[in-house]
Amino acid sequence: MKKVLISLLAVVVLVGGIYFVFNLKPPKPTITIENNTVEVAQGSYCWGGLINVQCVDKISPPDIIKHQKLKTVVVSPGAELKIEFNRKPLENTLSASIWFNKNEMENVRLNDNVLLVPKEKGVYIYSVSAHWEKGSSSYDFVIEVK
Repeated sequence: MKKVLISLLAVVVLVGGIYFVFNLKPPKPTITIENNTVEVAQGSYCWGGLINVQCVDKISPPDIIKHQKLKTVVVSPGAELKIEFNRKPLENTLSASIWFNKNEMENVRLNDNVLLVPKEKGVYIYSVSAHWEKGSSSYDFVIEVK
C-alpha cells in the first residue's frame, strides 16, 4: 500500500512539474511569409500560472528589434504574412501594428490571421498581440520589402 501511495504521489508531482514548465510563458507565434519563417522577439506580456501572475513590460518594438539583432526577412511587395499559434488565442483578440518609430504606430488589418505587407519598398517593424485565458502577449519582428 505504501508503494502505491508513493508512486501516486510521484506521478502527481511529475505532472504538476510538467504543467508548470510548459505554462509559465505565453505561446510563441510562427510567422511565415513566402516560404520563410520570420524570427520573432517576445514583447510585453502578462501570464498567469497556477499560483501566480507574471507581468513583464518591455521596451518599444523598434528598440527590441535593435537590441536583439533580429534577422530581417526580405519579401515581395504586397506579400501575405501568416500568423499561427500552437495554442489558439481567444476569438477576435489577435491584432497587429506597424511601427514607424519608437512612438508612432498604426494598426494593420488582419484577415484570418493573414496580413498583407506594404507595396512600397522599405524596412517595416511589426508587433502582433493576442489574448488567452491565462493572459496576453505581444511579439515583434522586422521585414524588408524589396
